[in-house]
Amino acid sequence: FKVSAFGLYFPRKEYSENVYIEQPAGTPLLRIHALRDSHGEAAHFHLCQNLVISRARSHENHWFQIREKTGLLYLSKSLDREDFNMLSVGNWMPLSKVMLYVFLSSHPFQEKECDSATRTTVFLSLINATAPACSSLTARQLCFTEMDLSFHIKENKPPGTFHQLQLPSVHHLCQNLSISYKLLAAEGMPFRYNENTTGVSVTQRLDREERERYELIAKCTVREGFREMQVEVPFLVNVLDEDDSPPFLPNGTDTADAVVEFNRKEGTVLATLTVYDADTTPIYPLESSRKKYTGTIITDDPWISETFRVEHIFDEIHFSPNGSQVRGTRHEYKLVLNKSISVTEHRSFQLDVLVNDTEFHGPERSVILHFNVSILPVSIQFPNMTYQFTVNRNAERFAQIGKICIENCMKFRGVNITYKLLSPSVSCYPVSVLQGREDKYGSLYVNDSSVLHRPECKEIQYTIQATDKQSRKHTKTLLTIVLEGTLLKKEEDCPDSCAVSKHHAECEECGGLGVLTGRCQWRQGSGKGITTNYSTCTPSIKTCPDGTCDVVESKDPAVCPQDCTSGNIIGGHGKGIGNLGIKSGHGICYCFPRQNCYCEKDDIKEQLCDDVCKTVIAGAVLLSFIISVLLSSYFIHRYHKNSPKPPIASAEMTFRRPAQSYPISYSSTNVRRPSLDSMENQVSVDTFKIPVSLMSFCMLFFDVCLVPKECCLCMQKML
Repeated sequence: FKVSAFGLYFPRKEYSENVYIEQPAGTPLLRIHALRDSHGEAAHFHLCQNLVISRARSHENHWFQIREKTGLLYLSKSLDREDFNMLSVGNWMPLSKVMLYVFLSSHPFQEKECDSATRTTVFLSLINATAPACSSLTARQLCFTEMDLSFHIKENKPPGTFHQLQLPSVHHLCQNLSISYKLLAAEGMPFRYNENTTGVSVTQRLDREERERYELIAKCTVREGFREMQVEVPFLVNVLDEDDSPPFLPNGTDTADAVVEFNRKEGTVLATLTVYDADTTPIYPLESSRKKYTGTIITDDPWISETFRVEHIFDEIHFSPNGSQVRGTRHEYKLVLNKSISVTEHRSFQLDVLVNDTEFHGPERSVILHFNVSILPVSIQFPNMTYQFTVNRNAERFAQIGKICIENCMKFRGVNITYKLLSPSVSCYPVSVLQGREDKYGSLYVNDSSVLHRPECKEIQYTIQATDKQSRKHTKTLLTIVLEGTLLKKEEDCPDSCAVSKHHAECEECGGLGVLTGRCQWRQGSGKGITTNYSTCTPSIKTCPDGTCDVVESKDPAVCPQDCTSGNIIGGHGKGIGNLGIKSGHGICYCFPRQNCYCEKDDIKEQLCDDVCKTVIAGAVLLSFIISVLLSSYFIHRYHKNSPKPPIASAEMTFRRPAQSYPISYSSTNVRRPSLDSMENQVSVDTFKIPVSLMSFCMLFFDVCLVPKECCLCMQKML
């Protein structure tokens, strides 16, 4: 379905109809309509003499014709079974589809002319059966085809008839049926239904910017004797747009400020202004649509032409005139840096952009946008007059000790600053500076750890120089490195990389590349499952792992493979940026530089108690035992003192074994008192239970004597 820019056009994208075996020649099939582009045009229809059966096959048309002036498509020759078999490509299906192209012109067609730009497609379903009886058809089949009633009418064009509701084939076949139609529409809609011809026409020129879509209902009533059937289907009219609206500015805004300061990089968007158009703009083809709306910088200054460009993007928006939503276009014009600007550049000017709607031919086809451009200079200087960093003498090579950065360096874009340490005159030179390709700062690190061991090297003065690569403008400041700490004895058999250690204790016993104080640090993870906070041994928790393989770590794979490894990672993990390092891991992650890394669950339990805790616990148990013995002696003595004397045995009793070897006494409530034996038993039981309450005792001891609380917790586990 094509709509030409000028001339007659079809209001429907495509048509469809059924054709049955043995239908008589002359049977009308369907009526095709055309609408005018201007007054005085007359429509002429033409049928191309080829039936399209498939993509690769066609056949000369012997069965269908169209009336040139009325657009009535009819059967010129009856379709028999032999014809059906020929057109169905021998697939023995009960239904076969073929296509016809109908062409349209404002003048009579020449014989076999099939190159008109305006055409529509007719889909014919060839059915291997005779036409059904009218009584067997539903109301939907009697009134409408299977295709939706959807039409496209150009705005600002003359009115005319664009559809006939009555189906010519059904009217010809079922003359004994009464079929009537109605078009249900809201009041004021510009459409009329003719009951005599069942034609639907548009009564006035349509304006798409006022209303883009009309929704009506086509109602059909079928009567046969006393039987009546009704059916309703949607009847949709879409208004096609033509470029009849000029560009306009939202709220009259045609000016924007564009300031260039820290962000001076090529491609930076400095400011944006918006132009609206009530017309639609097709998205595809993109470049063709962009060319319809041009944005041109108005200037005679070659520097401005080279330094700035205008980028145009557009998208669809919706307006709501008269409560009806219609589509429009929003065009955005972005002022963009076409190249990076030097930090020394300083100027202000107004830059004008001419926006032109090339398809609108009225006097208001253009608008001018104004950008007030201010290019500010930026200074290259350090925020401090001097820097001072402290370095432990036990620090190893590649230990990161700090960063240096010029003022506002993190705000810069498109400004390439390089940092350099000017070597001091003395021989002490343990520190150097490195800078990544995208880094705006310099990283200070130990490049020679042997210098740190020399006693004559205590305080070292450097000069830092920062230089802008484009303008060669530079600045300097002082850097002081102060060495501190006492040299530690290096443990034997320690690896070069902290990442090799997989246990807390062994991690902190050794050093490695990048350590700050001579010993590795243990990062204890707290997350469960695969997490970014996994446990690992690192030269510095501040920088490794942090998810980024920085310029210092990349100098040697043994410094921080957790951030920089490109080898295999075995176990639960997630890869880092650029497929480098371990972004997340399960349990403890450790690495063998230049080989594999491993992430595995921590199944090794830490030592329950250290030597200090054991000493404290042993002392507490001994003290508890002494107190228990003293308390037992006290209660036994108190009991003997207060208990009644046993009676002296008589002569006859001396030969009798006492039934009970301990006296029995009763309280005033007639409750039997415990005997001495039972008291002793109770004391022994209490003596046994006292250590169980060592935790409470230990906590008291903790408050009074500053016993480590961990020892108390350890004691609780032991008991």
